[in-house]
Amino acid sequence: MRKYLLLALLIASSFISLQARNHPVLTVHSVKCIEHNDTSIYVLRPNGLKVVNKLTGKITLYDMSTGYFEDQWRIKDMTRPNAWVGLNALAIRPDTIWVGSNDGVLTSITDGRADTTVHYVDHDTNSAHVFILPLGINSIVFDSNGTVVIGGDNCLSIVRRSGERFAFAFPSADMGNEIWQMVIDQDDYIWIGSSGGAPGNSLMRYHVGGALEVVSHENLPFSSSEVKGMTFDNEGNLWFGSDHYDSINAEKSEWRAKLLKYDGNNFTSYDVGSSWELPISVKCDSQGRIWFLSKAPADFSNLIGLGYSKGPLCCFDHGVITRYEWNQETGYCYCVDVDGDSIYIGTDNGVLVFSDGSFHWLNDTEAGVSEPTVNKSMPSQTFDLQGRPIQGSTKHGVYIQNGKKVMR
Repeated sequence: MRKYLLLALLIASSFISLQARNHPVLTVHSVKCIEHNDTSIYVLRPNGLKVVNKLTGKITLYDMSTGYFEDQWRIKDMTRPNAWVGLNALAIRPDTIWVGSNDGVLTSITDGRADTTVHYVDHDTNSAHVFILPLGINSIVFDSNGTVVIGGDNCLSIVRRSGERFAFAFPSADMGNEIWQMVIDQDDYIWIGSSGGAPGNSLMRYHVGGALEVVSHENLPFSSSEVKGMTFDNEGNLWFGSDHYDSINAEKSEWRAKLLKYDGNNFTSYDVGSSWELPISVKCDSQGRIWFLSKAPADFSNLIGLGYSKGPLCCFDHGVITRYEWNQETGYCYCVDVDGDSIYIGTDNGVLVFSDGSFHWLNDTEAGVSEPTVNKSMPSQTFDLQGRPIQGSTKHGVYIQNGKKVMR
């Protein structure tokens, strides 16, 4: 009995430690991710997705009330029963919406049809023990072949168009811990920003079928263990938020928050402010200006919001940073998105819009809500007691189905 109790505690603590590295948002209403296309704005909250029609303001909801993300809730109930579902990553394709959760559940929605897969990785490949856990999905990108690449905690999961899947953990903690963001360039190289690794190992790149490369460790002045927001400018240069040790005057050297540009050969570093002002979300507009949100000072008395922003909205334009303050009550801010002349900011209280020199809330309520047609395509899946999916017929024993223990 003591042996099984110890095993249960180890499994539970493994799930807890895995999820602790995903910085939590403040409420279920907090806007974690924003994406857009020509017709719609996609707003991801921890418990659902809202799609806003730009022309009419009408919204479409994808959440439990409309029959979506049930698999996320089932996995969450097994691993983190006292938490909310934790939708954490968003990607938009021409015909499909992709959503990832903290519990390794990836959902694709096409014409109202939801398909779900659960992604695991072996975090202890060099050990005699199997240590397979659902990865926390923090970022989703696609290469030109339609391959889905999912970034989690110290690992990647790859899904080819054929359906073939494979995942791998980074070789050591020195190659990053939590993936904060991934972006992909025109040559299908996936650039990975992470935190928690050794100094200089936080910027990596990966090409599907190739090896994971550390880009930053031999390139001065950049030697940070943190890379946050990332984007490409109109000339293909990579911009990202980080920090490094710097001399701000003749008498003083210290760690400073930086906005860095990498042209493929060299880093150029621009000072943002004190070390805690590291840019957490970065986007480029059509004029080549870089818009970003800086991290707020850490409040270790409350881990909620740790690592996120409280403003202001910053614009880097040819070496000059302009900061725009707002009067609205936003709480924490999580992301920034650039759509033409409008800048969207994801906050605890909704989407704040900056346009024509002023701030206002995204007006998406007057036209009402249109519920999507629910077309579930994922059958109820069976898991073992460690949360791993069971393929094929099951042997006699105890399993998890629909969030409950069942005997087979």
